[in-house]
Amino acid sequence: MSNHQVVIYMGTMGWSYKDWLGVFYPQESNQKDYLTYYSQVFNSLEIDSTFYYIPKPVVVTTWHQNTPSEFRFSAKLPKIITHDRGLVDVEDILTPFLSNMALLGEKIACYLVQLSPGYRCNETTFTRFKHFLDLLPVEDFRFAIEFRHQSWIKPSVFDLLRNKNVAWTIQDHPWEMPMVPEITANFTYIRWKGDSSDTRTSHVKEAVIDRTQKVIKWAGVLKKDLIPKVNTVFGYFSNHYSGHAPTNCNQMKKLMGLDTKFPNFGQQMSLF
Repeated sequence: MSNHQVVIYMGTMGWSYKDWLGVFYPQESNQKDYLTYYSQVFNSLEIDSTFYYIPKPVVVTTWHQNTPSEFRFSAKLPKIITHDRGLVDVEDILTPFLSNMALLGEKIACYLVQLSPGYRCNETTFTRFKHFLDLLPVEDFRFAIEFRHQSWIKPSVFDLLRNKNVAWTIQDHPWEMPMVPEITANFTYIRWKGDSSDTRTSHVKEAVIDRTQKVIKWAGVLKKDLIPKVNTVFGYFSNHYSGHAPTNCNQMKKLMGLDTKFPNFGQQMSLF
């Protein structure tokens, strides 16, 4: 597939980390300028704050204004939809959320539906999930589902996702879910999560866990198993993966042959 064209969006989960001052953001930066600096280095970002609340239109408009035209956002659906209500009777939240986020225009690339680890697959939840998928405007937006219980790893779930062109989220987590490189849409969504309970990554100024070999292995999976099957890749690193998400993101970009940028101020971020 020599003529196969794929667009790769690579970034981090969240961006408002004070620990990044002096190593990713200039030391004296104001928090309102973080996103502008971030978008000079990476071409995409996963918004975590939308998990906790629906952002006001003025906030979404600011995100749009502070990023270049080619920049793309992914955003988590609010937890009231996924965790509190378990995907049932959610239109009153889903509709205003998607309406506000639509102010990002072409910059909203994908929505992440992250389910609770306790949300197991059985006859009832499978039916609920099927009805929930019917609510999603899949013709207008991309959606990726992050299942966090192994009971969802089954062909019937993959088929349901394929029918809607919704992505199975591929995860790298030490114990929550195995890595299942399933492609169920014309794009793929990957989350390099790490273990949030690992105290080594409680500070996120630098990479304290060497993930180099793992990132190299992942680059091989991307090139061989994933990219030939899709037209777009979304990949996001958590600080918990090694201690400093931008380090891993630039590692991966370099391995993928992508243009790797660094913060344009005195102290350069270390690559490894």
